[in-house]
Amino acid sequence: MFLKRFLLLFLVFFSGNLFSQDIHFSQFYNTFLTVNPALTGVGATPLRIGLIYRNQWSSISTPYKTYTGFADGRFTVKGLYRTWFGVGVSAYNDRAGDGVLTNSVAALSFSVTQGFNRDNTFLVSMGFSTGFLNRSVQLSNLVFDEQWDGVKFNPALANNEMVNGQSVFAADFGFGVVVLYEFHGGLKLEAGGSLHHINKPKTSFYDADNRIDMKMIAHARMELELQRDLIFAPAAFYSVQANTQEIIFGGNLLYRFSNLQLIGGLWYRWGRDVIPAVGFNYHLYKFTITYDVNISGLHPASNYQGGVELSLVKVFRKKTSRYPCSEFK
Repeated sequence: MFLKRFLLLFLVFFSGNLFSQDIHFSQFYNTFLTVNPALTGVGATPLRIGLIYRNQWSSISTPYKTYTGFADGRFTVKGLYRTWFGVGVSAYNDRAGDGVLTNSVAALSFSVTQGFNRDNTFLVSMGFSTGFLNRSVQLSNLVFDEQWDGVKFNPALANNEMVNGQSVFAADFGFGVVVLYEFHGGLKLEAGGSLHHINKPKTSFYDADNRIDMKMIAHARMELELQRDLIFAPAAFYSVQANTQEIIFGGNLLYRFSNLQLIGGLWYRWGRDVIPAVGFNYHLYKFTITYDVNISGLHPASNYQGGVELSLVKVFRKKTSRYPCSEFK
């Protein structure tokens, strides 16, 4: 227990000159609003809701748990030709270890999508997000040098830490662009990019200038109809933040019979995890489960165990909609 507290203490308080890092998901294709605000309302005709849960590193220490939820939809304005507007809300809560360090974010996102041909098969969407984030720590769960009484650590003793508080709030802004094109014959393409934490929010518990660095994301996907009931859906994700990069690529196969669509796939997080995926799509309810098989240099400690991730997405769709839909939405 002391070792866990020491590690958490190090991560929380001895990174004053470092830039904070974001959470990450293996199912980036199901976390639309956190990947790119330009995806707000894209594929939500007229409404989409989703829940994602991630449990990571349970084999090494107390698990890191992340809870995410979102809802978004789209609408039109009379008189605007081939133009849609999207609005959404998203929130997540991430708890590190024993809940010592908690990050919570709530955001509103908006988008405008413009069609450029008669069939609306060529679309460009731009979006932005605005919200607040909160970073908090439970000092009562930590021990400090000043609390050593010569025999043991005594939590009743003052820790003498010069912190400004145990909770920090900051505004947060993001922007993104997405291009979508649907070819005749069942081929769909999507590519986009986004910037997050444009204002670099300050999240230090001390007077140090500890900020969340700007995060840049590039993402792309393809959906190809191999047969009438068989679809191949590969995708790729790249992010960079504070000189730290994340690359994920792979694909899902979707096989439909009757009203049920089965999902099976394999993904790879560069240098870190192999990620199998299974799930199903039934009456526009999509459930997906992935598991990170850790193959990095940490695998002797992790025993190849990374994290499990569950997602449930429900799309409410109009039967008359000609808006391009995809396996991811």
